Amino acid sequence: MSFVEQFGHAMIEAFLEDGALHFLRDRDGDFVVEFGYDEEIAGHPRFLLAATGDDHEQYCMRGDTMRRVPRPDWDRMLHLCNEWNALYKMPKVYLEVDDPNTSTTGRVVCEQWLNLEVGIHQELVNQLTSTFFSACFGFWRWMQRQNAMHSLGDPDDGSDEDLSSDDSGA
Repeated sequence: MSFVEQFGHAMIEAFLEDGALHFLRDRDGDFVVEFGYDEEIAGHPRFLLAATGDDHEQYCMRGDTMRRVPRPDWDRMLHLCNEWNALYKMPKVYLEVDDPNTSTTGRVVCEQWLNLEVGIHQELVNQLTSTFFSACFGFWRWMQRQNAMHSLGDPDDGSDEDLSSDDSGA
């Protein structure tokens, strides 16, 4: 059993090396893990694993599929993100848009932040990160099912007729 240690980039790197995952590092020392195209989720999964904060005590995990969401689909994506967040606590998902006034696309992002100021076991970092990866894949599969139902004409797609106007005069 290991001891509680100060969290930092070394713990993230240990997780990645233990899992034999290929990764890149950015200029801040944070990690990017990209997977090949996955037909089940119709995208290229990509994860950012970062140690942030003044003392690198915050663990930020972000995931996306590098798929862009066109502006006409933003309302539907926001609805789906809200639905997921109401049903599940992990990962938090949202539609990220660079500039709502000028952007023509956005992307759906999965995210989890943990304050590890008191320290953490390496095994727990490994478990939390693996769970985050798995939860993201679960979300992306759920999103694919929602997209499939929408393309089949799901009756809950928001196209209900307005029943508030009654032309009968009653």
